[in-house]
Parts: sequence; C-alpha cells; structure tokens
Amino acid sequence: MTVPAHTAEWNCTRCGTTNRKLVSTRITRVNDRCTHCRAKHVVEPGPTPVRWDARLDD
Repeated sequence: MTVPAHTAEWNCTRCGTTNRKLVSTRITRVNDRCTHCRAKHVVEPGPTPVRWDARLDD
C-alpha cells in the first residue's frame, strides 16, 4: 500500500541546522529530532508546502 507523502523541511531552533522528514499528506503536526544536536521539536506546516515551522518540544 502506497501512502501519499511530502517532504517537511524545518530549521532547528537551537542550532539552526536544516532538517527534513517525509510525512504523510494527512499529517498536520509531527514530532522530530534535530539531526545535529538531537533537540526534540514539534513541526507544523508553514507558509509554503515544503518549509515547516518548528518549536522546541518540552
């Protein structure tokens, strides 16, 4: 079964590293970790389909 997906690209709010995650098109919020500093983030759609907004997750 194929699930429609798109790339969510976001910047770490701690170190500024650009991160990417493949997410289902039905998802509007995802949890992810920075690939560089490992900080946990909540990532949500931003102003463009690819660029998402991130905030640190407590």
